[in-house]
Amino acid sequence: MDYSYSYDVESGGMAALLAIYIIAVIVIYVIAVIGLWKMYVKAGRPGWAAIIPVYNWWVWIEIIGRPKWWFWALVASILISWIPVIGWILNIGVFVLFIIASIDMAKCFGKGTGFGIGLAFLSFIFAPILGFGDARYVGAVAAGPQGPMGMGTPPPPPSAGTWAAPPAPPEPPATPQWQPQGPVTPQAQPPVTPEPQRPVTPQPPMTPPTPPSPPAGMPPAAPPVNPPPAPPLQ
Repeated sequence: MDYSYSYDVESGGMAALLAIYIIAVIVIYVIAVIGLWKMYVKAGRPGWAAIIPVYNWWVWIEIIGRPKWWFWALVASILISWIPVIGWILNIGVFVLFIIASIDMAKCFGKGTGFGIGLAFLSFIFAPILGFGDARYVGAVAAGPQGPMGMGTPPPPPSAGTWAAPPAPPEPPATPQWQPQGPVTPQAQPPVTPEPQRPVTPQPPMTPPTPPSPPAGMPPAAPPVNPPPAPPLQ
């Protein structure tokens, strides 16, 4: 029985499967990078950052507005991943941060949590949807103004035309300063022309009213009786 022939067939089949796997990984990576490139351009970042493995995570953190220690956690996980326990724990933590960052990225483009989970696990499908679809970058709204637990820096302002600087506080009123005044020159008054007086018309003398006459059948009223003079004092 020729065992060498069967061994050659099995080795050839494994090599073909390995080649197909490598080609599939390369195609998936290229599709994901193209979608990520378009996402970065929409967010106002350089698209070429998507092809740099570690720097693309730095740009990702800037887009979603998370603190920069998320990037350094990824760097630390790469450097000490060979340590049996600490490296494993750190890798798990970075993977959790990546899922949260994917959800934040989806929210920055107006999508929901489910879309963010799909972006984390099937980036070659959901990244092109964000990059080539009608989704627009609305700003780093997922992490809030100060990031988680009050850490991080405020997110950058959205695109031009949608952000306005806060109004400046009103300036206090200026205190008037006293300045010496020169001599006051009286202003010339126009001459006053007297009005012409109207002639006074003399009024006729007033006649005392005539007492009414007594009614018929009654005697005329007696004249008033003057009282007698008082005797002189002794």
